[in-house]
This record gives sequence, C-alpha cells and structure tokens, in this order.
Amino acid sequence: MTFALTVDAHIFREHLNRISSNYKLVGAAVVPVVKGNGYGFGRELLIREANLLGAAQIAVANVWELASALTQTSGQVLVLEPFNPADRLAVGQWELALRANADRVIAILSNNVIVEAQNIGIKKILLDGATSMHRFGMARHEMASLIRDNESKIEIVGLSLHSPIAEPVVTHFAALEMTAGINTQSTTNRVLEILAWLASYQAMAKENSLPLRASLSHLTSQDIKTIKSAYPDFAIDMRTGTQLWLGCPKALHATGDVLAIHEITKSTHVGYRQIESTSNQRLLVVSGGTAHGVALAAPADRSTLRKKGIALAEGINEVRGKVRSPFTRGGDSFIFAEPPHMHVSLLWTNSLSINVGDKLDCIVRNTTANFDVVVGL
Repeated sequence: MTFALTVDAHIFREHLNRISSNYKLVGAAVVPVVKGNGYGFGRELLIREANLLGAAQIAVANVWELASALTQTSGQVLVLEPFNPADRLAVGQWELALRANADRVIAILSNNVIVEAQNIGIKKILLDGATSMHRFGMARHEMASLIRDNESKIEIVGLSLHSPIAEPVVTHFAALEMTAGINTQSTTNRVLEILAWLASYQAMAKENSLPLRASLSHLTSQDIKTIKSAYPDFAIDMRTGTQLWLGCPKALHATGDVLAIHEITKSTHVGYRQIESTSNQRLLVVSGGTAHGVALAAPADRSTLRKKGIALAEGINEVRGKVRSPFTRGGDSFIFAEPPHMHVSLLWTNSLSINVGDKLDCIVRNTTANFDVVVGL
C-alpha cells in the first residue's frame, strides 16, 4: 500500500550541480529553498542534499521550520516569511530557536520592527523591498527611514527582493538608462525592477556603511549576468527551490500500487458514495489518495484562452462523472470511480492486462505531494 517517489539519483544530482555551477559562473551563490513539504522529498532529505552541494546558506519558509533546519545544517538559515511581532505564537517560536543559534539565523524585515526584532534576540536581518509581487516589502522611503533611524545592535546584511514568476507589468525605468547605463528596451521588466532597487539600496548602503548584498529569486543565470554587469560590487544570493529540486522531471517517478481489482457488472454501486457503474468494468483500488496529495489542485490558471478552455472542459467532465485521475499506464489515464479516499483511489478500467501488484504512474504536484517513501536517495 505504497505511494512512492522514485528518484534517479545520478540524474537528479547532476542537475543540482549544474544549476549550482551555472549560477556560480555568473557570480551568484545558490541558496537552496527547503520549505513546506520539501517539494515532495521531505525537508530533511533536501537539507542533506543542500549540504552535499556545499551550500553555505539555506532558506526555510517560516519560523516554524527553523528549529529543525538548524539541527540539520551547520550553515546559515534564512527565514523567508518576514518577522512579525503581532504574531505572538510565532514570536515565541523565534525566541526558542534563537537562544543557541542567533548567529546562524537571518530574518527578513518588511517594515520597521527592528526594535522588536532586537528584543527577541534577532542579530542579522535582510531588508525586504516591495516589488510587483505586492506581498511583503517596504517602499524605498520606508527602508531609508529604517536605516537612518536604526540604533539597534542588529546587523543589516543586505537587501531581499521577491520577484513574480510571470513577467511584471512595470514600465517606469527611464532613470536606469542614465544612472546605470541600462538599455531598458532590451532588458526584461523583472530585471529592470531589481536593478531599480539595487540603485536605490546602493545609495542607502554607501551612506550608512552597509554591505552591498542582495538576496534574489526567480532569475536565470543570464538575468544574474545582466545584474552583475550593472552592479559588479553587489554579492548576489540566488534563492532557488522549484527550479533546483523539480527542474529535472525525468529524474522523478511517482507511482501507486494496484492493491485490488474487482469485476463490476452494470448497475453495481461502489465506493463511499455508492456510485452506479454504467457498464461492465473493472474497478482498481490503487494506493495514493488525498493524504498523499493525489488530485489536489490549486485554483485553475485562467490567464490565457487555452487555459480557460481546459478549465471549462474539466468542469464539464466533472458534471458528467468522467473525471480523469492522475494515474496513467502507457500514457493512458484512468477515470475516477469517485473522489479519491484519504489513502487509496478507486479507478475504472476495461484493460485486462492490469494485475494486482502492478504500479501505475501518477502525475502529481510535488509541492502538495506526501509520499510514503522516497526511493533512490
């Protein structure tokens, strides 16, 4: 009864080393992001892989992931969710994690709470600049005010920026052509937005003797090359998670075991919801259910006409009771008999070649998957 992720370790690690080397070649240090469900691998396993890569720093999602990460690596740990003194439960967790490890922890501040951060023992911070993500971050004048009024003993180690995955719709970068010699017509908006921030932060840093360091995300090695050519004095930390861990799909193979097969005649009712069979079929019981992340989906992306069409077709199929499962064999997918259970799924098939003990491939989002076992690493 196993829902498994099998990894080709050689191909997987070759990919990790290639990503790391590509960024190093353009002057950026890779910061592996190890958060949430560990991208399906589990956080402990990924921290081990990050250690093998020689990463001096890893990043976790929030303070609740901090303590365990500190025990599994000897390097620095960056907490991506900005410190928020209004979250009293999180503040208590911060205090616990910092008692013996404050020198290895880097917090992010997205507003002026530097006094509160110092009071709980935070020693190192990145200042979070507002980007077109519009999630967290300070405006330039807010950051300048924080730096100017800072009388704490906290060390400001650099600037943090979180870029969107899609190309930002930002247009006002004319000043860059004059201050940094950037051709705004041939540079992406994502990079232009970062360059604009680096220009602002550089002025603040020089005025206040701060290090020129930027922690960035969602950039290609070519993007980094462009950034470094404009601002060679900046040390760049490249945070990467999905691209690093899930960027080589051919190395990853998710499967569920066929646990039982039932020969079902027309009009037989099956499952929790007693769904009626419309014909003589075989009912497969396969390992892999909602507890594993099977068939869990985020709201549909309707950013293009094609994606809107796919969402509409899927909705029609659901009404007809013809929802395709993520389980496949030889490229052919199976229909759910009913919504997946917590640990197994019920699937319809007419194939006589499937036997108990066979493995079915499963297309699953690793960022929401929870495998019983990871094989190969």
